[in-house]
Amino acid sequence: MTFEFRKVPAFRRILDRPILKGKINHKARLNRPLLCFLIAGCASLPFDSNDKPTNYVPPKTADWGPEPHFYDDRDLPDSALSAGANGPPNESIFLDRKSRPQQNDYVKELSNSFELDHHLDNDRVRQEIAWLQRNPNYFITLQPRFARYLPYICEQVLRRDLPGELCLIPIVESSLDPFAFSSGGAAGLWQFIPNTAKRYGLKIDWWVDERRDLVASTNAALDYLVYLNSRFENWLVAIASYNWGEGRVARARTQLSRDAGFFQMRVPAETATYVTRLLALSAVFAAPDAYDIQLVINQDEIDTRAMAMVDTIDQLDVITAAHEAGISVETLYRLNPALNQWSTHPEGPHRLMVPASDQDSIQTALSSIPPNRRVAWIRHKIVRNDTLGDLALRYGTDVATLRKANHIAGSRIIEGNYLVIPRSTMSLESYPSPNQYRNSSAAIHVVRPGDSLWTIGKRYRVTIKTLMRTNRIGPGEIIRPGRKIIIPQQTPRDPVVREIRYKVKTGDSLATIAQRFNLTVSAIANWNTLNPEEYIYPGQELTIYIDVTAARSG
Repeated sequence: MTFEFRKVPAFRRILDRPILKGKINHKARLNRPLLCFLIAGCASLPFDSNDKPTNYVPPKTADWGPEPHFYDDRDLPDSALSAGANGPPNESIFLDRKSRPQQNDYVKELSNSFELDHHLDNDRVRQEIAWLQRNPNYFITLQPRFARYLPYICEQVLRRDLPGELCLIPIVESSLDPFAFSSGGAAGLWQFIPNTAKRYGLKIDWWVDERRDLVASTNAALDYLVYLNSRFENWLVAIASYNWGEGRVARARTQLSRDAGFFQMRVPAETATYVTRLLALSAVFAAPDAYDIQLVINQDEIDTRAMAMVDTIDQLDVITAAHEAGISVETLYRLNPALNQWSTHPEGPHRLMVPASDQDSIQTALSSIPPNRRVAWIRHKIVRNDTLGDLALRYGTDVATLRKANHIAGSRIIEGNYLVIPRSTMSLESYPSPNQYRNSSAAIHVVRPGDSLWTIGKRYRVTIKTLMRTNRIGPGEIIRPGRKIIIPQQTPRDPVVREIRYKVKTGDSLATIAQRFNLTVSAIANWNTLNPEEYIYPGQELTIYIDVTAARSG
């Protein structure tokens, strides 16, 4: 038989060789789609429960080990670390004390909720267990996160009468890190991609990314898993489809039978590892002593890290909330990793997570804030060349909020009219960006209209890939004006500072001038003894000091 590969001359000499001689001398023609199909098939791993992997490579430490964690107990206030048996347990979002296991029995009680077959006869499951046995520090490193997140996640799983093994999926997905981000754009504890997140009601906008919200993301993930199990009627297949995609799993299953199990299907290596890793974790949680693994989650440890939910009633400035609650603004952002901006979302949910030990006093304090102090509102008179986009950027809000607050259907605004605009209590520089804590030595770039990762990367001499990785930006994700982009620290250089005299043009404001030269409004105001709230007029001259190697022209 002679093989011919059409339209690929480079391969023709190889594929045209006769490989079978004798009576059979017809030609089998291969084309591009068929070759791609064959290659894709080679990338899938068919296996059943007794399959023995021949070239299986155990996971590296980096594969199993947790990423650097955004939360650090040293960053939390004493009150967040001292809540103990005397705290108000029934008000916590975690399991109330009557239903929670005591002291060292938490893991045992959790294992009692397990329902799935852990397939301990499968070599891949045993390989994953062996890795855990060889790396005892893995559980020690994750211990604070177990105490902080597992109780709430497991409470929701058990309330729905679901298999307890589902509690452990976020360990495999994100190492229980709310700020975990994949190269494919998945984010949060449960690693939602944007499309699936929006399908299940998670907000991803200028104000918040609810994929990082413990409560919202857990409810959405369990809704999704319940749906997948109802579709496939098999929990392991449902879990595989959570990782690989329900459409791909459905097509793979169709090749076999409607009731085919996970270990009968052809799945990618990543999905094969994903499911067997979850089964290995479940096996260890079910019987840690049998594997000589120390896995103890004390009730006291759960109590010291417990968070509770308080009602903010309406949109609330984070600095105002922190001041009234008596905790630092950094702590409030750390306990509420979904927040992107200076306040909670205008459309809700109107809640914040706070240290459980202080829940009652914080709830009382936040409830007593007058409506006019929850968010500062100003009246802005529209001048020539004003646009909703420019005003949103200037005042630290988004266009959708401006439209809703002023009952505007489109984008047209009329010179001389007034707009009501929500504004932060303090300058936007006073509000930390969550990712700043990971890169405290890095520069921050505020996205302007017309910016892209390419233009930002070119300006700061960093690659697009570096910006995506540092800022957890997924492929195809739109970066909107006002977003803070972290620029990783490059090789130090001395700034080249020059004094210039800038003549104000029609349509200029301190905000637009600051954007143009990569400065802050407060800096320009200080140099020129101006009130940042007052208007500047065409023809007025301003003294500006700029780093000419970083300034934006135009």
